[in-house]
Amino acid sequence: MNSDSSSLALPDVISIQSQVIRGCVGNSIAQPALTRYGHDVLAVPTCILSHTPDGQNIYGGELPDSWFAGFLSDISDRGLDGGLRAVVTGFLGTPAKAAVLKQWLTRCINRHPDLLVVMDPVLGDKDTGYYVDPALTEWYRAQLTPLATGLTPNLFELECLSGRALQSRDEVVSAARSLLQGRTQWVTVTSADDCGDNVTVSVLVVTRCGFSQIRHDFYTGAPKGTGDLFTAELTAAMLRGDPACSSLLCLMEDEG
Repeated sequence: MNSDSSSLALPDVISIQSQVIRGCVGNSIAQPALTRYGHDVLAVPTCILSHTPDGQNIYGGELPDSWFAGFLSDISDRGLDGGLRAVVTGFLGTPAKAAVLKQWLTRCINRHPDLLVVMDPVLGDKDTGYYVDPALTEWYRAQLTPLATGLTPNLFELECLSGRALQSRDEVVSAARSLLQGRTQWVTVTSADDCGDNVTVSVLVVTRCGFSQIRHDFYTGAPKGTGDLFTAELTAAMLRGDPACSSLLCLMEDEG
């Protein structure tokens, strides 16, 4: 067998987030979602768990920072980022991994100025509060989110990043716009409102000049990982130039 990897196609997407042996969260759902659209995906784990936390014994944990830094360095050292079109980021867990990611991602953007970076600033959720080190909030706010093309926070995460409680749609739009710095062109807020009726919930897409709201059914007890799947599907749609994504972003810019 020829061990020379130079004849292999270069990956076009790198997904950086958690992984579970059983379950559909992090890279365990993002990688297959992206792959089914024909993308060659490198999945870089930040932690590996036996399954999603459910009150039972759980095995695994955060990967050593040296491993994480080594995984990313090896990708660059071997030229595996030469054909890169998009980077997806999810669960990081600690400021130390955020620091490593910032250095590596900055180098990638310098090499690929038009790189699509879709960042889910994973911090927690309304029903759980923080499930990462809260110090990660400032890392996202000051260091990481300005490197992203777009962000996909849930409402809790948007409140953390903006430093304010959000009650109305106008407040959500204003908070999302406060994150439009650096390269960031749009913010898509999942679970953007709580109608209190457990019937519908919305996704709010915000740019500097406009916004669009999409309402969908509310599901009680929705499984963990839906945000990871949403971010992966959104990335795939943008990479293939999906007319819905293209027309939506153009329409929102025209609203200004």
